[in-house]
Amino acid sequence: MFIIARIIKEAEVRRAELMDAALELFTSTGYQTTMIIDIVKKAGVAKGTFYYYFPSKEAILEAIYNRWATDQATSFKEESRQLTALPKLQLFIKYLFLPSQLDLLFKRLWDEENFNLDYKAWGNQVENVFNPLLADIIQQGNQEETMHVVCIKETITFFWSTLSCLWEASIFQEPSEVFTNKRKIAQAVLEKILGIKEGVLELSIAHNRLA
Repeated sequence: MFIIARIIKEAEVRRAELMDAALELFTSTGYQTTMIIDIVKKAGVAKGTFYYYFPSKEAILEAIYNRWATDQATSFKEESRQLTALPKLQLFIKYLFLPSQLDLLFKRLWDEENFNLDYKAWGNQVENVFNPLLADIIQQGNQEETMHVVCIKETITFFWSTLSCLWEASIFQEPSEVFTNKRKIAQAVLEKILGIKEGVLELSIAHNRLA
């Protein structure tokens, strides 16, 4: 049993090392110009080791996004365990906007016009990791009568559209006044679509996260 546990741990460490190497190269050199051979050289492993864990460069990009999303979701669930729906929603949004190295990766992908890669990787995390959490928050808000949402699935779509405007404004370092105005609009929109009392929701979001 000890040997099996050690092998599993070593596999997790090796996989993480490959992801760390890929993330550093994607953000510093660029996704487009980084080759799999560059990743394995940086990680200090054979090329076959890469393919043991990841079938392609796009797959390791997806894994990087998933690791970030899973870590955020785990931390959020731990911190929000005793919260009512509205504070839980505000904390959920705060976690989504915490500065991370993924911001640099997102910016690099957009600079290279790899929009489809970013949309696919991010969309998978939204669908599989974040949407179940968000649906639970809304259902709790409905039960507590601090939210009034009938079509939860459809409303969640508008939720992400609203946040994406703020996320891009933050990443691309729009002027502070513009960002503040967008945040106020986003608060009003989210209150409207979630059936929250006007003036109650406050978004705690970092501005100029790459500065």
